[in-house]
Amino acid sequence: MIRSWRIWIAVSACLSLALAGVVWLSAFALRLDRADRQARESAAREENARLALWRLDSDLLPIVARESAVSAEAYGPVSPARGVLDASLRPMSEGTAFLSSPLLARLPEHVLLHFQLAQDGTVSSPQVVAPELRESVGASLSTSEAAVLEGRLRELTALLRKADLRRALAEPSLQPQRAEARNEASKTLGDLSPQVAKNVSEYSARSRSANQAYRQSQNQNALFLDENLQQAAPLTEDDVAMRAVWVGDTLLLGRRVRLQGREYVQGCWLDWPGLRTWLLGQVRDLLPSAALEPVHGRETQGDGRMLAALPVRLVPGPAPGWGDSSGTLSTLPVVLMVAWSGVLLAGVAVVALLVGVVALSERRGAFVSAVTHELRTPLTTFRMYTEMLSEGMVPDEGRRKEYFDILHREAERLSHLVENVLAYARIERGRAPARLERVDLRTMLRRMEERLVQRAAQADMEVCVDVPGDIAVLTDPSAVDQVLFNLVDNASKYAASAEDRRIHVECKQRRGRVGLVVRDHGPGVDAATARRLFEPFSKSVQTAAKTAPGVGLGLALCRRLARSMRADLRYERESGGGARFVLWLPSA
Repeated sequence: MIRSWRIWIAVSACLSLALAGVVWLSAFALRLDRADRQARESAAREENARLALWRLDSDLLPIVARESAVSAEAYGPVSPARGVLDASLRPMSEGTAFLSSPLLARLPEHVLLHFQLAQDGTVSSPQVVAPELRESVGASLSTSEAAVLEGRLRELTALLRKADLRRALAEPSLQPQRAEARNEASKTLGDLSPQVAKNVSEYSARSRSANQAYRQSQNQNALFLDENLQQAAPLTEDDVAMRAVWVGDTLLLGRRVRLQGREYVQGCWLDWPGLRTWLLGQVRDLLPSAALEPVHGRETQGDGRMLAALPVRLVPGPAPGWGDSSGTLSTLPVVLMVAWSGVLLAGVAVVALLVGVVALSERRGAFVSAVTHELRTPLTTFRMYTEMLSEGMVPDEGRRKEYFDILHREAERLSHLVENVLAYARIERGRAPARLERVDLRTMLRRMEERLVQRAAQADMEVCVDVPGDIAVLTDPSAVDQVLFNLVDNASKYAASAEDRRIHVECKQRRGRVGLVVRDHGPGVDAATARRLFEPFSKSVQTAAKTAPGVGLGLALCRRLARSMRADLRYERESGGGARFVLWLPSA
């Protein structure tokens, strides 16, 4: 028979390989699921970012177009009026009538100040008017408001002295750069990732929309200049449109114009903190954690997240709480949990089955070994004595009678062994006796007493039955007979060396149950043996050789017989020594 440790090594190796395979598959599936969810989340975030960029440019282009449509003459507090009639309805001569600047009204939203930079570095603003001219030009500013504007003009003047605004505006304009970026993007679109390629394509579309808005502002400004004899002209065709540039952390809109033979830079100072807060509020429903970062220097294509109207990049930011883009949680962890539960249950079932098979194999081996040992001794005795008797080697009548008694005892011993094995087999197959009837305890023991006394007498021991009358129990008498005989048989074998050679059969009652007590005055049962007392075939050949003969089946059979008739068999420690077994029967 293969040793059990070899079986366990083989099974452990198989389970380890299976577990490693399941772990690898689970990790691989989780990786794929995580990558899939991240891809969907990234796609959803990019889609929201594209929608946010369109929304931001749609909100910004009217502001840039509005500032681009302002005439060059409006950056002075007053400008000469042409074609004006006097009170007599006669044309007034040129230079005698002036109009106040439309920029003297309240500042538009998100604009801190309009300014004009001359060639000599002088910075002026149509909103900052000398006190003596305020009333004549119709400026309706309070003293505190005028002071705030004057402070902004001083701050802007100091800022522009440190920066070369003309050079920044003289760089190639945004539109050619956008066209160049579109051409470059069309060449390298196949080399970009799908998301970046789509962002670049969207950026080109937003640039085209910005170009259309700038052309409209140019047409309006050109019409205004034609009506005013075009005395203010841009340096180039693109200079009419305002361009956004960063001067440090200050965002300016500016353009270069030529007015009356002189070159000026005109524009406005944008309130970037307020503008940024307003823009982020416009896209908070799409990107709750978005941010806007200034882009200094020349415009770069990047990942396509640049605004077309301003040199600003949109950073979508993390999106906590975004799960699966479909709006539902992934079911893979639940599936894996169910699969792992099934694998673990299968592993436990395999281990339990293997334990049972190995235990059954060991029990069968122990049974065969014990039964072989038990059969060898009586068979040897039978063979030896029958040969001696058949060949007439025992002439003495007394010796022959003694040999026949020995043969009779060995036959009973074999019969008892075979009966125990057959009864245990019937119980294992579910054919245990279950014919319960109401019987008087004392009457039942009287029928059994003679057989018990004979078995004890074979070991030169005495059975003392002390059971009161008028006690009825619900049981199977044949099963009780077999249990008591096994208990007396064990006492006769294991307590044969005791000085007190009595075996007591007593009765006690407890909570509706009746207990039949069988006790002796032998050495008793040690703690280690008591734990395996009712296990079948628990006695090895070596133990049987050192103690009384047997296969270790009697007590296991007794307990199963007891439980088959709704009773129970217990071992109780005896304080004065010896073994004490109690068969608890249901009271009738």
